[in-house]
Amino acid sequence: MTDSLDDRIRRLLDRDEVLLASPWQLFDDVRSASDPAFYSEAMGAWVITCYQLLHDILVDPATWSNRSPTATYEFRNPVAEHADAIEQEPEMVEAVRRFRNRSRGRVLNTADPPEHVRQRRALNRAFRPARLRALEPEVKSVSDWLVAAFAQRGRADLVQEYAVLLPMVMISRMLGVPEVELEMFKGWSDDFAIPIGRARPSRDEVRSYIKSEYEFDEYFSDLVEQRQAEPRDDLISDVANAEVDGEPLTYEERMGALRQFLLAGNETTTTLLGNIGHRLATNHGLRDHLASNRDLVPAFVEEALRHEGPVTGLFRVATRDTELGGKPVAKGEFAWLAFAAANRDPELCPIPHEFNVNRSPNDHVAFGYGEHYCIGQGLARLEGKVGTNAMLDLPNLTLADDHSDTFMDSYILRGRTQLLVTFNPLPKGEGDA
Repeated sequence: MTDSLDDRIRRLLDRDEVLLASPWQLFDDVRSASDPAFYSEAMGAWVITCYQLLHDILVDPATWSNRSPTATYEFRNPVAEHADAIEQEPEMVEAVRRFRNRSRGRVLNTADPPEHVRQRRALNRAFRPARLRALEPEVKSVSDWLVAAFAQRGRADLVQEYAVLLPMVMISRMLGVPEVELEMFKGWSDDFAIPIGRARPSRDEVRSYIKSEYEFDEYFSDLVEQRQAEPRDDLISDVANAEVDGEPLTYEERMGALRQFLLAGNETTTTLLGNIGHRLATNHGLRDHLASNRDLVPAFVEEALRHEGPVTGLFRVATRDTELGGKPVAKGEFAWLAFAAANRDPELCPIPHEFNVNRSPNDHVAFGYGEHYCIGQGLARLEGKVGTNAMLDLPNLTLADDHSDTFMDSYILRGRTQLLVTFNPLPKGEGDA
């Protein structure tokens, strides 16, 4: 007996390894069954796989709220249920109390207009184009330093030894915090991702999530106060002193923005770099073509974002009774915007499952669209370009014989957890920063 679409979506929510690795046939089948939207009882949401319908939702924040982008349960179940039990632990009382207060706030990716417009105006300066242009030599320097650690070895795990570290080092430097504490920052970032794409996180996972938020706020609240008194040229200073029309951001807006910058500044770019590395290590013809035609690298990064984007999908919730392609939708119903599916909609681009570095136009929605277009997309593109060139500099890059594809256990954040590769060792001195 063939599983129904909803059975397969339930398996995706339950983090079925096969579907996490390759959800594309499921998305195609949902699109074929949609008219133009499919309601999933398993997900408790409309599943949007069509590019045009997804686009229409993104440009209508008045009807489709972003207040719960990563889950339909809005921290009520099971995260809040675990929090009730965790609060009975004496050492977690204050952390849970602060978590409950924090969850009522709306910041950037959980905010709607007009709050979101105000916050975005205040924080856009943090990722201004001039700063990103000035950052490119530093991104290149960090990349060279990371590659030098394994260049003479002829073998590496490009996820753990490169893709994880490049964006992590860069966001830490941009925040203006010590690199000796990278491991702590990475732990916080990983814990912040726990509720994202995990329908049933464990109590231990939720405890780590709440504890990391508390520790993060304790650490960065002191730095924000310091930067208010003595600003520097870093993200913390930008956030600490951001204001709109003379009005500063609130404490929760500052902390929420910094948490999101830490998470979004490394998790999704790590995934992008891992996907890029896998493409180069498996498609040797494309690898060699790009190595000889570096001007194609930006277009290659865009196609990597379209073909295998880091974020599979995010949620919106209806603020009023509305419709989806003629189907009635009640106020309070959710829609899951499957960006990865929309990017492979035949109506968007011909032969959508083919990786085509010459695809033009390439109007993907890997960074979203409209009101919540990713504020850090310029940094991600820069790191994607630098990372691609660094991997192209590894001669004869190919998958190691003992590599096996394993993916994050999230149906929203789709990324490889390892990428074992081999290459011709670089002579000593090459690859050094």
